[in-house]
Amino acid sequence: MYNILIVDDEKKEREGIALLLKRFGFPLRTAFAQNGEDALKIMEKNYFDILLTDIKMPYMDGIQLIRETQKRGLNPICIIYSAYGEFEYAQNAISLGVQEYLLKPVKLDAFKALFEKIIEICQEKEIEKKNRNDIIQAKEEAAQQKLSWNLLNYLESEELEEGTLNHWETLENEFTSVVQEKICIPVIISCYSNLFSIEWEEYLKDIREYFGKETVILTNTDNQIVVLLIRERNFYRTAETKKECEILIEKSQKKYQVNIFVVLGKKTESLTELKKEYTELKDQLDYQFFVSKSMVLVHDEDYFLKKENNMFSLYFERIFNCARMQDYSGIKKEFVKVFAYIMKQTGFSSIYVKYTFTDAMKQISECTDSNVDMVPCIQKIYQARTLEEVNKIIENVLDKMQEEKKEEIKENRLVRMAKELVYEKYSESDLNVSYIAEQLQVSSAYLSTLYKMETGKNLVKFITWYRVEKSKELLLQTNMKVSDVAEKVGYLNVSYYISIFRNHEGCSPVQYRERVQKGE
Repeated sequence: MYNILIVDDEKKEREGIALLLKRFGFPLRTAFAQNGEDALKIMEKNYFDILLTDIKMPYMDGIQLIRETQKRGLNPICIIYSAYGEFEYAQNAISLGVQEYLLKPVKLDAFKALFEKIIEICQEKEIEKKNRNDIIQAKEEAAQQKLSWNLLNYLESEELEEGTLNHWETLENEFTSVVQEKICIPVIISCYSNLFSIEWEEYLKDIREYFGKETVILTNTDNQIVVLLIRERNFYRTAETKKECEILIEKSQKKYQVNIFVVLGKKTESLTELKKEYTELKDQLDYQFFVSKSMVLVHDEDYFLKKENNMFSLYFERIFNCARMQDYSGIKKEFVKVFAYIMKQTGFSSIYVKYTFTDAMKQISECTDSNVDMVPCIQKIYQARTLEEVNKIIENVLDKMQEEKKEEIKENRLVRMAKELVYEKYSESDLNVSYIAEQLQVSSAYLSTLYKMETGKNLVKFITWYRVEKSKELLLQTNMKVSDVAEKVGYLNVSYYISIFRNHEGCSPVQYRERVQKGE
């Protein structure tokens, strides 16, 4: 449907035109005005595709009305409607770009032919507008994708490389233009199970629509989504955003049957602050390994409460030293001291005590390379009602860990198999943590955490490191082009490969080849 405004100082003329439009079945919504001034007021508040106006009217005639619409940037298709004796007006109308001139009295055939032509023009304008909007949208999406990729690359980079300062300054400007006078809140969403590629794209779309237009979505491997929420500085409330995340958990479970672990960050106002906060949020993702259900964790709140106490820290330092030496008797003795100390002190909140002990058990598990499932332990500690219950839970877990460690396990079987898959499949572009986890029939989050606990390294970085090492061999042992080398080690985008290589070696692949060949 298109909108037409009929302007005439005679009511019967206005209604007559509307009746003919309805009779011929033209897809038009009609509105009326009795003079130019009224018409202008109506047009300033509503959009019209067509303006049909009489020439001679009180207050403001049709020619003046058309001039005023043009001054205001209103560009409807204009039709002059007047009698035979007003051709001098028609000449003025033509000079204003009026497309048609309808004579009184109206002849039905001419009227029908005129509006058939007008409807065609409306349709053409609609198609042109859609094409323009599609081009604008495509450009905006491309710019958004580029910004997202650059932001993720910046957030994941360990340190700024020489020669990239200008690039990051440009990114800072782009980031500032997006955030403007508002704040940016990073959120990391990690899925417990894999989604098919089609579901994954739909899930990303749902997240973008759920959080609203002012949202930047960054994705990386391991089924993780980084969401940057752009919010008004004076109206942002952490509790409200946490509630949004909890609702997202419910929606994810209902529509996709997937559990998600969400870490909600603090508000940031610059790219530097965002990078610092993102790094800290990534560290908190380790807790996903110990929590089997969907949940939202707020950085510096809930599970991340901190309290400085020198004596308290000393006891736990002794516990961790015993753990490094596999001295379970020593660990138990120090825990007895810790519990006794807490009983004598005041000011400890229950949530802080529970967090401290769950964090301690996590670190003990890492120090001793234990395979004892920490999930039940963590859950029981948070469900405990008394300190004595917590004490018994920890004693039972330590007994299990001590029994397990009678036979030393040098390297977890899954970690060894993961490495073998990297050695075998490094040349395939789709090799990532999700693929390896799928082959080993475990979740990406579990495999990533297990690998880091066993080796002290990040599995994604190991894949990248191994690909770079294999590419160095090809650079020195063959005359292959850099683009061919990149493809041989699993990188289809040569620019991305060069960026990765430079990040690891401090120079480009070509520079590396030249330096080694020259013996530098």
